[in-house]
Amino acid sequence: MSTIKEYLEHITRTIKHEDIIAFDNHPFAYKIIDELFSYDIKISVISYSTDIIKYVSKYTNFNIIVPNGVVDSAFHIIVGSDVVQTFSKYRIRYYFITAPFILGNDLYQTIPAIADIQKTLNTNANDIFLLNRPDVLDNHSHHDYTLVGSF
Repeated sequence: MSTIKEYLEHITRTIKHEDIIAFDNHPFAYKIIDELFSYDIKISVISYSTDIIKYVSKYTNFNIIVPNGVVDSAFHIIVGSDVVQTFSKYRIRYYFITAPFILGNDLYQTIPAIADIQKTLNTNANDIFLLNRPDVLDNHSHHDYTLVGSF
């Protein structure tokens, strides 16, 4: 656990006021948000996760960039072409991504609507950080998935 804590502290020290940070929904994302808030770092948050948006609005004073789109209540996400269009306008300092699958250094998504959003966030981010431990794809099945980024 101390390595994860050191990693978190290192990341939060590099984030500056006015940075735009993107988050996918993951328990570690909430910890990062809490750390940034405790250091009184004023950032703007981008997310397609309604859970992240709700948490940030309730527990921080951060700016939130909310896209136009349709709420998919089953997945707790905002989807649609307007989401991609909105997110493509911003230069993002860090994107904290979750991906269900990995092959080499490539991250893959199974839900096309999420994949489009993640590709846009990845393209507009200076750096990405993987929040989860994805399952490894075999070389034969990766054509059924959408590549969302590499690290």
